[in-house]
Amino acid sequence: MKKYIFTLLLAFLTATAHGQPNQRLHQLEEFFQQQGINVSHKQTNAIDGCITHMMHAYPSMVNLQAPSFPEDISEEEKQRLIHKYDSINALRRQYFDNILDSIRITFATLGKDASENYMYEYHKNGVDTISYSLAFLGENDTLQSSRINNLVIFGRSHEAALFDYHKGYNEWFGGTEETGNYNHSYSIPSGITWNDMQPFDTVAFNSHIQPVLKRVKKLKGAKAYPVYWRHDEGFKKKDDFVSITTRQSEYSDNKHTGLTTGIHYFIPSQYKAEAEAIYQQLDSLAYDYVNSHPEQLYSYNYTRRFPYLNLKDIVTGYNFKDDKEYYLSCMCDKDGNYHILTLNTKGELWIPRDWQKLKSYINGKRGYLKGMEPKKDE
Repeated sequence: MKKYIFTLLLAFLTATAHGQPNQRLHQLEEFFQQQGINVSHKQTNAIDGCITHMMHAYPSMVNLQAPSFPEDISEEEKQRLIHKYDSINALRRQYFDNILDSIRITFATLGKDASENYMYEYHKNGVDTISYSLAFLGENDTLQSSRINNLVIFGRSHEAALFDYHKGYNEWFGGTEETGNYNHSYSIPSGITWNDMQPFDTVAFNSHIQPVLKRVKKLKGAKAYPVYWRHDEGFKKKDDFVSITTRQSEYSDNKHTGLTTGIHYFIPSQYKAEAEAIYQQLDSLAYDYVNSHPEQLYSYNYTRRFPYLNLKDIVTGYNFKDDKEYYLSCMCDKDGNYHILTLNTKGELWIPRDWQKLKSYINGKRGYLKGMEPKKDE
C-alpha cells in the first residue's frame, strides 16, 4: 500500500510551482526528525520544467504486552513486571499522541488556506483510522483526485500532503499496532524544458564522488570488486534474483536482456563510524551534483544512514536517448558489513541473489569471489 501511494503521488504531481514548500509542513518534518522518525526525501527532474520533491515518514508504535508468567513466580514479582510494562506503554502512548496531535493540528491549520482538503477520523472499540489530505493549486492547475478507501490523493497541484493512520491488534506482535504513512510532495521550476534535457553524465558524476570512494580503499580489509551481471534473450530464471527492473521503451530492444557492470566496494563491519561518515559524504556529493546539473535526468533518494538489508539507490541517472542507466547504491548486510555499488546497466537491471559474494553472474552461472564459495551442503 505504501509503495502504491508513493507511485500514485509521483504520477499525479505536475509542476506549477511557486517557490519553496509550505513552512508548516516543513516544520512538521523537522519535528519528525527530532522525535527519531526518519524522513526520506526523493527528488527528480523527470517531469517537464520542474524539480519534484517527495517527503515520506512512517511513524509507528507497538504496545508491549506482558509475557506469560511461570507458575512459580511470586505475586509481588508478577505485579512489578506488569507495572514495568504499563509504565513503558504509558510513555510510548504519550510520545505517539504528541506526534498524532502535531499532525492533526498541522493539517487542520493548513486546511483553512488549502485549495482543497479532506479530513476523516474513525474511532471505535480500539480500532482507529485517520485520513488527511490537502492540496495547494497554482494559477494553471486543474486538480485531480483518486480515492483509496477513505484516503483521498490529490494530483496536478504544485503541492499536496496526506497522512494515513490505522490502529488495531496485531497477532504477530501480540499487541496493539499503530502505523502511519505521511507523504508530502511539491515542485519548483527548473527553467529547463524537456527539449533541453541531457542524459546523465556518469563519467562526470563518478569523478565527482571519487575522492570519497578512494577513502574506502584506505581502510584495512576493505575491497573493491568488479561487477558483471548478464542475462541474455530467453533467460527467464527469475528465482535467481532479489530485484528485477524491467524496461520497455522505444529505445530498448524490449527483449528483457541486460548487462550490468561496475564496482562493488566492501567495508568490514568494524568500520561502522567510518562507513556512516562515508555514506553521509557520498550523499552530500550526490545531492550537490544533481542540484548543479538540473539539465541531466536523474532521481535522488535521501535516508539518514546506510539502508539495512535492502540495497537502495542514492542516485539513479537516466540516459533517455538509449537503454542505459546508472546507479549509486548502498546497503548494510545482516553481519554489519557495508556495501557501495556504482553500476552501469544496459537494458534491464536484474540483481542476482548473493550479489555480495559474486564476481559474475551470466545466465544463471555464478562466479564467486575468492573465499565466498558456498559450502557443499548449501
